[in-house]
Amino acid sequence: MYLMPKKKPGMTPEEQKKAFRAKVREMIDAGELSPIDADAALDALVRKGAKDADTGHRGCSD
Repeated sequence: MYLMPKKKPGMTPEEQKKAFRAKVREMIDAGELSPIDADAALDALVRKGAKDADTGHRGCSD
């Protein structure tokens, strides 16, 4: 899965931001990225992180 364009040497933070947004828009238009699915996945990760923090689990398999 590819989400963010690789940083090009000499790009300013504003240029990086524009490149990232352009890539996201391109992926949405191509049907490769669903904002609704991405939002749901982020919510699930946040909930899992909160649950792990409550139990003291840090996500390690050690």
